[in-house]
Amino acid sequence: MPGYGRGQGRFRRGWIESFVLLIIAEQPAHGYEIANKLSDFGVILNGIGQMGNLYRTLAKLEDMGLVVTDWDTTDSGPSKKIYRITEDGISFLRNSKEEFEEFKKIIDVFIQRVSKIEK
Repeated sequence: MPGYGRGQGRFRRGWIESFVLLIIAEQPAHGYEIANKLSDFGVILNGIGQMGNLYRTLAKLEDMGLVVTDWDTTDSGPSKKIYRITEDGISFLRNSKEEFEEFKKIIDVFIQRVSKIEK
């Protein structure tokens, strides 16, 4: 799995990719569905520019082989690109989970130490 996972550092900036992959792993979705579900993680996308960032992230995940796309043409409206996670995407999520667990331990230590100072 070249290009992602361990070795990129424990504090990856690319957590949005993990959130997006989790949403897609739970249920294949199109861009606006993904954008709406990102709010579960405190990520609010307002405006065209931020939606553009989401679509660039989705394109990156597709280029990395972490998602594949199909076109949904069942509605009477315009076709929608549906994103589905791949096995490599699942592996990426597992690695992300480990990184989040490590980071959570660090945050817990930080909170404990600040709490001691506040007393």
